[in-house]
Amino acid sequence: MSDADVTPRSATQPGAQHCAAVRVEAPGRHRLIEHEVPAPGPGEVLVEVAAAGVCGSDVELFEGRRPAPYVRYPIVPGHEWAGRIAAVGQGAEALPIGASVVAEGFRSCLTCARCRAGEPTLCTADYAETGFTHPGAFSRFLTVPSRLVHLLPAELPTGAELGDCALLEPAACVAAGLLAAQPRPGGRFTVLGTGTLSLLAVQMLAAYRPESLTVVGRGDQHFALAESFGATRCLRSGDAAGLAAVAGRADLVFEATGAAAMVPLSFELARRGATVLLEGIAGAGTVELDPDVFALKQLTVRGIFGAGPAAWSHAIDQLRIGVLDLPSLVSHRIPLADYARGMELLGNRPPELKKVLFVPA
Repeated sequence: MSDADVTPRSATQPGAQHCAAVRVEAPGRHRLIEHEVPAPGPGEVLVEVAAAGVCGSDVELFEGRRPAPYVRYPIVPGHEWAGRIAAVGQGAEALPIGASVVAEGFRSCLTCARCRAGEPTLCTADYAETGFTHPGAFSRFLTVPSRLVHLLPAELPTGAELGDCALLEPAACVAAGLLAAQPRPGGRFTVLGTGTLSLLAVQMLAAYRPESLTVVGRGDQHFALAESFGATRCLRSGDAAGLAAVAGRADLVFEATGAAAMVPLSFELARRGATVLLEGIAGAGTVELDPDVFALKQLTVRGIFGAGPAAWSHAIDQLRIGVLDLPSLVSHRIPLADYARGMELLGNRPPELKKVLFVPA
């Protein structure tokens, strides 16, 4: 393939050979840079980013709290994104230019025992993920392996924009847990937290027409939204009487708060023989657990780290059939140049905060 074949459309315009990006040089230090629009190599695609979501792990990266094996500085962050294919490299010609896409972040080796067992998020090769070890989507353009790309529906649900599909990354993580847990229709479900992961879980679990769908949060600022998605009861985590009334009843408990103290509460709310999904990453903190709770309640406890291809496909299907309402989960759309403001929002967490999206200039 000639160089002309892989030139991105946007780069053919005068002055468009470079694009803006945010680069975190080291913990606490970032700058807006201009970099050359990369040409996709063999097996790669070049994507023009519509929007990129900000996650708690992006804050950890900026503040230097992310464990050393899971980040490389300097780095252009951004692992939650959606965009359009601008150019393709050799071997990726089957993907159409202009198609709306998302892509898996984990760049697994495909050859280790875990990859061959169908568990790419547990790849035992050196950790590699877009936005943490490879340039991410806090840029107008990025390149990704074509094998990780997922095409989006030609028609998005009413009210949704392409940029909203950046939330399909956390949706895929939720889907990974639910595919593993296999909830039964008509079940009793409890979701801990009112952040993006938890509210996506409420949307997906509501599709099972549950007998009950309880949401537990530290505050009530997103309770009305959770109820609009199908929650039948919302409780504050400090409501001892309310929690006692639902303790030991849930067939499935989904925990995504990132607060260590919520882990033992997950086990208390689960009935005997239930499944507990742990998707929150606390990063710090210790808890005391009765070691016999697992055996005596015969719990199935699953931790979820990222999402594989099947979970991504499932999340996109949920969007296509109308289960997911992504726009309602977005509170801020910020120009990429205002990166510092986005980090401040995630650090301060004002009551109205939901998902923050960076939009390239």
